[in-house]
Amino acid sequence: MRHVVRLATLPLLLLAAGCDRNAAPYPTLLPTQQILSEPALPDHAADAGANPDAIDAATEDRADALRGRAEALRRPVIEPELRARMERSAG
Repeated sequence: MRHVVRLATLPLLLLAAGCDRNAAPYPTLLPTQQILSEPALPDHAADAGANPDAIDAATEDRADALRGRAEALRRPVIEPELRARMERSAG
């Protein structure tokens, strides 16, 4: 019998938890025309449209620099000579 009472009160508690007087108001809905309209492009998009090769080159340069940084992070944190010295002094 206790299980039935507990199961019956669970939905009521969950429903009450959703009711909060301090809750944020429901978000304002956008008009359909605004949702379906073409997006406004940022100012820098004109540069990309006028000269896409320059943007591609800059992107590739950035990717190469990031690959270089990633490769540097793959190296050992402690140099092998220092690691060997630490192991000799600990052992």
